[in-house]
This record gives sequence, C-alpha cells and structure tokens, in this order.
Amino acid sequence: MSYSTFVLDSGIVMRHLRGDPRAQDLILYLESGGKAFVSVITVTEVLIGCRNRQEASESLRLFHRLVPIKIGLRVAQKASYLIKQYPNVFGKDIGRGTPDALIAASAWQLKAPLYTLNTRHFANFNLAEISTVVINQESRSWIPRAP
Repeated sequence: MSYSTFVLDSGIVMRHLRGDPRAQDLILYLESGGKAFVSVITVTEVLIGCRNRQEASESLRLFHRLVPIKIGLRVAQKASYLIKQYPNVFGKDIGRGTPDALIAASAWQLKAPLYTLNTRHFANFNLAEISTVVINQESRSWIPRAP
C-alpha cells in the first residue's frame, strides 16, 4: 500500500471501539500506509453513542490517532452542493442526510477516499467528486483486496 490519506466514516470507528476485529484490522492496515482522518461529525456521532465514561474515554484516545477534520465554510459549501446534486443519496430534507454529506464533503476537501459501511448512502450511487470504499459488513475481512 502506498502512503496516502483516508477518511473513516462513523460506523467503522464505532465498530472498532466495540471490539470488532475486522474494523480494528482495517484501521491498522490503512494506518500502515497512510494518515487516518475523521470528520468532527464522526467524533460527535461516536461520542453520542458511548454507553459509559470508559467508552467515551477510549473514544477520545482514538481521536488523538484519527485526526478530526474541522468543518469550515468550504466543507459546508461542498456538503450543500452534494445534497443538492445527489438528493437520492442525501435526501431533500435539511436534516436527514446532512451529517453524511458533511462527512463526505470532509473527504472531498482532503481529496481522500472515504471508507464507510453506509451502503444506504454510498453503495448504489457513484459520486463523481468523492472516492468511496464501501465495506460489506458481512465480509469476513474488511481489508481491501489488491486490484
């Protein structure tokens, strides 16, 4: 694997924190050849999902490794563009797909692939602006195979 940057979606981070070895292996594999980022939306979603202080503490430790991408005006503009351009992916309502659009826009901003388990938003649609790697949750291994 050549050195690159990549963005992890919330589902992969949550699975990693809950001890799923496939998520843990994927993150270690990706980190061996690149720099891991997450959107601040992912940080928020993960912290909301923490069941206790220990999980919150472990999450915060992980976010020192996975660099949070801040949302500024450019990311917000890109997210609004994605929502308007791809209403079948992100929905037409303001709230429904906004978090996923902000995460996708964060990856777009970095020009980095987005690794996600979110088949509902990303598996059936080709987003020209964003490289997505949709992981099949049912797979034995989440590490991408070489082409």
